[in-house]
Amino acid sequence: MAQIKLGQALLIVCCIFYLVWWGVAFHPDHGNSHTSGLDEILLLITAGFGLAGLYINMMGIIKTPPGKGFISGITIIAAGIATYLILLYGTRVFLHRQVTSELFLIVGWSMLEVASINRAFAWESITIDKAVILLVLTAIAAILSLFFYLQYYRVKPMTGYLFGMVPLITEAITMGVFEFLTK
Repeated sequence: MAQIKLGQALLIVCCIFYLVWWGVAFHPDHGNSHTSGLDEILLLITAGFGLAGLYINMMGIIKTPPGKGFISGITIIAAGIATYLILLYGTRVFLHRQVTSELFLIVGWSMLEVASINRAFAWESITIDKAVILLVLTAIAAILSLFFYLQYYRVKPMTGYLFGMVPLITEAITMGVFEFLTK
């Protein structure tokens, strides 16, 4: 469980740096270069914390707990892949929106959170009540993230700039609550 908690903490730091990078690189007055100079440094720091957090979190998830969780890992993976493909298709075909890496990140993060909650429950680090709270928070964060992701190109640049921050904030808060509720 310690690995999952460390991974979650590193992912919170990743969200903070991602938010700072977004704030600098995507401000409407900034221009179209998002990966040079300070932008590049912030992006590399963000990626470093994100990859480290993901790796450590995943290493904790794949450890066999003493009991079973409430759902199988294969089900989480299959549901995530199906969700991503449906959202990818729907986003391009029905909503005519350019698909960006954020869609993959939102769905991937949601899968990671469900798997982390599942393992925390299996290790009895959280009760079923706390697991339900975390699953609801994860669902709310994912839905809000998708909503603001889909609205990004439909609003004025400054509004889109602010909308782009919402997923990072909601996901960091959700992981913070996970850290608080788990033993």
